[in-house]
Amino acid sequence: MGVFRLLLAVLVAVSHMGVTFAGLNPGVVAVISFLIISGFVMTSLIERNYSSTGNIPAFYLDRALRLYPQFLFYFIVSCIVVHVLMPGSAPDLELTVPRVAASLSMMPLDFSMFGISSVWILPPAWSLGLEMCFYLVIPFLLILKWRGAAFALSVGVFLLACFGYINTDYYGYRLLPGVLFMFLCGSYLCKANARAIAVVIATAIGAGLLFAAIMAGVIERRPYNAEVTLGIALGIPAVYWLSRLRYHWVDEFLGNLSYGVFLNHFVLIYALHGFWSGTYDTAIILLLLLVAFSVSGLTYYCIERPGLKLRHRLRSGVRPDAADARGTEAFV
Repeated sequence: MGVFRLLLAVLVAVSHMGVTFAGLNPGVVAVISFLIISGFVMTSLIERNYSSTGNIPAFYLDRALRLYPQFLFYFIVSCIVVHVLMPGSAPDLELTVPRVAASLSMMPLDFSMFGISSVWILPPAWSLGLEMCFYLVIPFLLILKWRGAAFALSVGVFLLACFGYINTDYYGYRLLPGVLFMFLCGSYLCKANARAIAVVIATAIGAGLLFAAIMAGVIERRPYNAEVTLGIALGIPAVYWLSRLRYHWVDEFLGNLSYGVFLNHFVLIYALHGFWSGTYDTAIILLLLLVAFSVSGLTYYCIERPGLKLRHRLRSGVRPDAADARGTEAFV
């Protein structure tokens, strides 16, 4: 799934440069696939290496070692770029000790809408806060076999949000109660039995019908409910089929670039704004993506890769085909 993950990161990047498709935000659609991939990979990881409650702290450490190295680097670089090149801007005004400290702890990034952290310092990182919330609960859902109940409750919250009974953006896209079932669709796809396949097929079909109803005006279009339902309908079959492809080193290499591209593109956007205020034409977008790929390669090999051995040592009995060793690890 490496190429797919890089494509998703590119869709997030171009969405932040104002690109839309048929009036839809491609970045939101891409984020939903990231959630499904995360559920798939975390289920595999826990079942391989952290399948008892005593191993849960080691799982949390594993995840921190995965997300933090590149996040810390790009967060610090973003702070410098914003302060030096964009003084007095909204991101620069967010560079206060409380906001920076809360943002560095990552999980509060998912609650920035409540003023807890800053979303402007490194905007794409809000979904890392959502990932951390998911990491907090998924070992218990799997080990204690609460996955089915959690799935049903989350679907209920999402439907309330999708129809506008509660905040659609918050509970239908950003906060764990309404999106947990999307992670769990990926979880069900990992070593899926007939019942699990039936659940995810029904979810994909239901999401597709909701998307069609929203686009037809039968259901009121609210913030991102069209993109989220489309993301579910497309992401489930994509993850199902791609997870069954054989390993290839090119796929792994490109997948390794995805996390850096996901994080660094907004730092590059900020840097560009410091010198230039024009519009994003095709040449500018392609140039920014090329730089993002190049910088991501450097930070992967210089910052993230050295931590891989430490993460692997945490895993008792890890196999050579463990998920993140084969370039399928999700990050948002």
